Formats: sequence, structure tokens, C-alpha cells
Amino acid sequence: MRTMTLRDETQRVRAQALSRAEGMKVLMEEHQATDQPWTTIRDQPWLRRYWSSFDLAETHSAYAAVVDEGGAIVMHTDGQRVGQRLERGWYEWRVLEAGPDVVRIERGVLWGDVPALDVTAPLNVAGHWVGDYHEGLDATWLDAQVSALHRGALLRWAGVLAIAAAVNSAAIFALLHLAARQRDLWRALRDKVTRHSRELAQLGSGLAHEIRNPLHALRINLHTLRRALSGRSPLPEDEIVATIQESDASIDRLDTLMRDFLLFADPSRGEVARVDVANAVRSSLSLLAEDFRRQQIELRTQIPTAPTTVAIDPARLRQVLHNLLTFAQYRAGQNGSIQLEVAEEDGGVKIAVDDSGPAISDDVRERLFEPFQAPGETGSGLGLALVQAYIEEAGGRVVWQRYAPRGERCRLWLPLAPSVHNGGQS
Repeated sequence: MRTMTLRDETQRVRAQALSRAEGMKVLMEEHQATDQPWTTIRDQPWLRRYWSSFDLAETHSAYAAVVDEGGAIVMHTDGQRVGQRLERGWYEWRVLEAGPDVVRIERGVLWGDVPALDVTAPLNVAGHWVGDYHEGLDATWLDAQVSALHRGALLRWAGVLAIAAAVNSAAIFALLHLAARQRDLWRALRDKVTRHSRELAQLGSGLAHEIRNPLHALRINLHTLRRALSGRSPLPEDEIVATIQESDASIDRLDTLMRDFLLFADPSRGEVARVDVANAVRSSLSLLAEDFRRQQIELRTQIPTAPTTVAIDPARLRQVLHNLLTFAQYRAGQNGSIQLEVAEEDGGVKIAVDDSGPAISDDVRERLFEPFQAPGETGSGLGLALVQAYIEEAGGRVVWQRYAPRGERCRLWLPLAPSVHNGGQS
């Protein structure tokens, strides 16, 4: 059991390390940083943004680091370790059952006095080796996982095989469907590659991260159910039910992600119609009224009684309003406040949503509408990205502003729809 868990976890870390090293290599080549020293490269905003996107907590990684050709640490998730040098014989021993590239460290400059399993991926940029990317798996967490598996008792369960097969089939179908749809979507997006190159790079990285988590949970659950079916260790009925429910939630997560990804990548403008923004806002507020009441969120509105008509797909406008209001609800929190204003302005309709949430830094505000960048966004991670895409497709614009010493505002603007007289447009 320990060897199997060790191989699974180190393989996951290895795949992640290779992916991240490849991402760094591509970025360095794109920005022509192959001949620059690490002291210059590591401070570049494009590399800093990529480095800060690494989420070690969810993957149980101990650290991520870049070591140059001379053995000096030039980047590290713990900034205090930058500048230190790997001592000779910095690792204790190779973990051959996990692979020849996995070593165990008990102490040292990479990870202090806590044990970790280190996986190394070489950084070959433009045909030249410029250092190594290191990622460490928390050995303490791994030992705890193995101990928990040993302590668990397995119980035969009559319908587990059918359920496991169904879950596995659903996961495979979701992956095949996603792969097929991705191929079609990338073809449709080829004419926008130059304009959206950075956005698509972030989208791919975020999508891979978001898919990896539910797939990893499904793999662990299937492994647990397979062992339960074999009768090697008994598992209580309530734990089996919980495992199945968790697998079902992971599949729902993949389905939501695929749905929003397909919406985000759809190049069409949808079924454009004349829509009264004031009525659409009232309908969206009505749907969320109970959630606001339960959280005791104070809602203040300024909505005109006269029609304010724009040309947009009604379903996309509803999606925009829902995403904005749920994000404002998350930011306002319990006993918070939201203010919503609709008004005609500069030949269009302005929709402003203010909330009492904490201030957002300038760096985060600049990337707020990019895929998987909104802090704390629930759902697929594409909610605010869809807002920007749909508003701009309809000829509008969207900005996020700090409007007072405390508080944030999202401001949308859509052009008014042309007036119609006697069956024709004026």
C-alpha cells in the first residue's frame, strides 16, 4: 500500500514539475530571456505572475524552487531561502521505488528540518541548460496518508463494482468530450491568438489545474472502492456512501467547468435581441433575494422606471448580472452591503455594482477579469471572465474601480439599442 501511494503521489508531483518547468521555459523563450542572468529574470513581472500562480497547499507540495547551474537557489516559494546554495550531498538518499529522479531530504536549505521528497526537472532554454526546477512533496503528509489507509477497515459492498464502473465511465466520457470540444474550440480561436495570447496561456494553466483536482479525487476514490470490493480491508457503509457522493461531486465540478469553458470560448454573439436592462436587473435581484436576506446583506438600488433597451443575447445578459451579483455577495459577506445603480449615460446604459468588501490591490484589479484570476470566486473560476467577454461582444465595456476609501465598484456600459419606428430602424 505504501509503495502504491508513494508512486501515485510522486508521479503526480513529477507531472506537475515537468509542466511547470515547461511553462517557465516557454515564457523565457517568448520574452527572449535566454541570455539574461537569473537575478534579472526572476524579477520580471511575467515570471513573477507565473510563479505566484503555483498553488502548493492543494497539491500537498512542500516547496517549489529554481536552482541555477552553480547550485544557488534563485527562486523559492519561501523568499528567505533565495540566495542560499545547495550543500554537497544535499539529499539523504534516492527513493528508487518512486523513480530514479526522486530523492528524500530530511533537512537542508531547500526545506528546513521537515522531511520531503524532491523531484527535479531540468530547465533547458533554447537548447541550453540554465538550471533545475525542484518541487518537493511533503513527506509528513504522505506518511499520514499511508497511516490512514492502514487504519481503515474495508467491508464488502454488493453494488460497489457497478458504481465504480459508472463513475469511471462518466469520468472517461467527460475527458473525451472535453478533449473533442477543446480541439474544435482551438480551431475557432486561431484568428484571435495574437490578441489573446496571454489570456489563453493563463486559461490553459488554470484549466489544467482545475481539472487535475477532481480527477485526482476520482482516482483516490476509485482506488478505495476497488480495495473495498476485493475485501482486503473492510470499509463502513457510511464511508462508502460518502466516497461515492464525493466522486459524484467531482464529476459535477468537471461538468460545470466544461460548460463555462465552452461558453467562454464561444466566438458567436448569441441570439441578439432588444432587452430592457432595468427589467433584467429586477429579475436577477428577485432570484438572489433569499440569499441576500439569509446573509442579512443590505441592498440599495437605483433603477429607472422607464425602459433602458440594449441589443444583447438575453441569456448572456442574465449570466452577466448573475455573475456580478454573486461575486458582490461573496465579497460583501454576512451583514455587508451592496448598491446597484442603472442609468442612461453617454448614449448607453450604465450598470454599477458597489460592495462593502475589502479593497483589492492594483495588481489583482488589473487581472480581475482574466480566467481563474478573481480572488475567492466560486464556481468554475470563469465567472468574471465571461462578464467581460459578453459585454465586449455586445459593444460595451467593463471596469473595476475603487470608488471610496473603503469599497469596490464594478461598472458596465452597454450602448443603447437603435430605436424602431414603423417596423424599421431610425
